[in-house]
Amino acid sequence: MTVPRRRTAGVTLLELLISLAMMAALALILAASFGAVGRALQRLDPAQRGLALLLDRGTLRNWIEDMPREALLQGDDVTLTFETLIDDGLFWPGALATVTLARQDDMLVATATTPDVGDHPGQSRSITLSPAVTEVGLAFMPPAETGADDWVTGWPVGPVLPDLVRITYDIDGRAAPPLIVVPARNQRQSVISLSSRAPPG
Repeated sequence: MTVPRRRTAGVTLLELLISLAMMAALALILAASFGAVGRALQRLDPAQRGLALLLDRGTLRNWIEDMPREALLQGDDVTLTFETLIDDGLFWPGALATVTLARQDDMLVATATTPDVGDHPGQSRSITLSPAVTEVGLAFMPPAETGADDWVTGWPVGPVLPDLVRITYDIDGRAAPPLIVVPARNQRQSVISLSSRAPPG
């Protein structure tokens, strides 16, 4: 006597085959999307590097502009050293940080360090202006009252700060826009007298 075939015979096997086909399709979709994400990240990586260099350039500008007027600044045509107050959460703002801008191997790096002061341990932070630099140039504009009207390539330690500091360098062989900064700008502009020139705007 033959056993009659069940109506559901083979359905389980068919369900298994369909689910395996769907899982294979999902695996292909995921692999393709991960590949697309990876390619997008590769494209974004140079942009992120460029953005980091711009942020570090802005940080150096802030460090120079936040100098007290009595702080020391000295430099030659390739290096710059100055004292400034840094209040960014890492440094204790009660101690002057010494910042040195110079070439390190093939990079142009600014390093800020503070000494140990009481309960506040010294800190250090480095920022990179160019990961591959070939030419660096520094120039200083003397104060207007000295009568000088041209850039000089060296600035000795003294009680007077230059009116402007110009930093020129390249990034991977391409010239970056010159960084021209007013030392102690924030303190200089905190007091405006009647004889001061009106601010723009």
